[in-house]
Amino acid sequence: MLGEIHWHLLRASQLMYERTAVKTKRAGFVSHEGFTDFGREVGRDEIDWWVTRKERNVEELRHETSLALEAAQKLKKLSELLKAKNPETHADLLKILRQFAEDCAAEIDTIYQFILWLAARDLLAPTILYTYRVWGSTRRGDRDFQLDLNETKPKPETVRSLTEIALGLTAGRLPVMIRAEMEIGEEMYERMNWDEESSSQISVPLSRVVRRGAAMAFEECAEYFEFIRDSLRNILFDIEKLVEQRDFVNDEAFWRAFIEKAIRTPKAESQLWDFKETLTMWHVDKNHERDQAKVTFAEDVASFANARGGVLVIGVTDKREIVGIGTGRKLEDKLKFAADVLSKHLDYPREIARLRQVVLAGKDGTGKICLVVVIAQACEPVGVHDGEGHYTYPIRRETGLTRVPRDEILTPKIHMKSDNYDFLRELYQFIYEK
Repeated sequence: MLGEIHWHLLRASQLMYERTAVKTKRAGFVSHEGFTDFGREVGRDEIDWWVTRKERNVEELRHETSLALEAAQKLKKLSELLKAKNPETHADLLKILRQFAEDCAAEIDTIYQFILWLAARDLLAPTILYTYRVWGSTRRGDRDFQLDLNETKPKPETVRSLTEIALGLTAGRLPVMIRAEMEIGEEMYERMNWDEESSSQISVPLSRVVRRGAAMAFEECAEYFEFIRDSLRNILFDIEKLVEQRDFVNDEAFWRAFIEKAIRTPKAESQLWDFKETLTMWHVDKNHERDQAKVTFAEDVASFANARGGVLVIGVTDKREIVGIGTGRKLEDKLKFAADVLSKHLDYPREIARLRQVVLAGKDGTGKICLVVVIAQACEPVGVHDGEGHYTYPIRRETGLTRVPRDEILTPKIHMKSDNYDFLRELYQFIYEK
C-alpha cells in the first residue's frame, strides 16, 4: 500500500507537469519555458486549484481529508518513535520497518483509500498531497522515481522501489546504506593526514554504516509521513478559508453593513474600496466612447486585483448617497453587460471578480439595488486588452489608478501561490471595530 500510495502521488505530479509545462529541447536538454493554458489555470498552487476551482463537493472533501489526517497524525507520531531504535544489522532495520508498517496497517490503509478516492475523481487530484507548497523541491527530488505514465497500474518491482522510498530506505535515488558509507568515508578521508597511506585503503566499519544508515532511514520515514500530514492540514486550511470567504462574498447582510459604515466614514476611499454612482458604459451610445468605457471599467477591476484586491460599489454618489443602479429588466441587462465586459477585456486565466446585488435604503427610504464587485488579489499580473491588441497593466495606489509595466506588478507577486480574498478579513474588522 505504501508503494502504491507513492506511485499515485508521483504519477499525478508527473502528469501535472506534462500538462502544465511548456518544454523545449536544446542541445539534448529539456527546459521549462513557461506554462500551458491549463498551467495558467492551475497557477502555482495545486491545492488552491483543486479546492477552489475543481472540487464540486467541498464538504465531502473536508470529511474525507479529516479522516485521512487522523491516520496521518498517528503515522507521523509512531514514525518519530523509530528514531530511538538501534538496529545492529541491515536485516534488523528491515524487521523494524516491517513491524512499523504492520502495526500501522489500518492507518496506512486509510491514507491508501483516500488516495484511491482522489484518483477516482481525477488522475491529477492526488497531486494535492505532493505539492511544492508543502514538500519543496529538494524533498520531492529526493523521493522522485521516473514512471511510465502510460501504465495504469504499477509493476511489482516499481511498487517495491517506491515502498523503499516511503519507508526511507532509499533517498536521493540511493539506498541509505550506500549514502551512509559514502558520508562516513568522506569524513574519514577529511581527517587523514597527507602522509598516511592512500585513501583507497580506507575501510569503513560496517557497524557504523548500519547505525548511520538506520538513522537516515528513520529520519526519512518520519519526514515522509510528516509531509503527508502537513499536506492534509493544508487542504483543510484551504477549505476553511474558501468557506469563510465564500460566506462573506455571498452574505448580503455583510455587504450591507460594510456599505452603510463606509459611507459614514469621513475619509476618502481606502485602498480596498471605491464608490461609483454608475458605469459610463451603461449610458453612452457611440461605439468608440462605449468601447473606451468598457476598458475603463475593466481597468478599475484589474487595478484592485493587481494590488491587494478590493470592492467596487456601484450605485453610491460622490456625496455618499445611495441611489442604486435600477430595477427590473434594465438591471438584469446592466449586470449581464458588466459580466460580459470583464470576461472579454480581462486577460487572466481564472475568475477574478464576483458580482453581487445588495439592497440598501436610499435617501427617500425606499430600497435601492447596488452592484458590489468583489475582486480577488491576483497571484499574477492581470492585464486589460482593448480588443485591438493593446494591453495595459493598471494597479491601484494611493494616488489612484496607475498603468505600469507587467514586470512591475509581477515582482511583488512572485512568492504568491494563489489568488485570494484575504482582504475580506480587513473589511470584517473595519465593520465591527469600535
